[in-house]
Amino acid sequence: SVTIRAEFPNPDKLLLPGMFVRAQLQSGVRQNAILVPQQGVTRDQKGKPTAMVVNGEGKVELRELVTERALGADWLVSKGIEAGDKVITEGLQKVKPGASVTAKPAGNVASAEQQPAGKGQ
Repeated sequence: SVTIRAEFPNPDKLLLPGMFVRAQLQSGVRQNAILVPQQGVTRDQKGKPTAMVVNGEGKVELRELVTERALGADWLVSKGIEAGDKVITEGLQKVKPGASVTAKPAGNVASAEQQPAGKGQ
């Protein structure tokens, strides 16, 4: 939460001097943003964020990510993940880069359709 000063019309004089309002403001919307569940992001020995991803050929790849900030239970990722990539969130201790896998929907994270309205904006 932040404190800001705003001026707006008050024609009905509902707000008097010294009164406060509480508002929710949208700070910005990034088109084509990619949100990755925090369960799918780990850190390497140098502290850089990484994720195990299933590519289009069904092979596992280790990708280094650039995360901008956390939004709820997700990371906003600007580099390292492309639209359509499948991030592994379960069984990370069992999978190795180069392995052939069959991706299934995760049971430990809510999909975008299951999230409450306004989540991830």
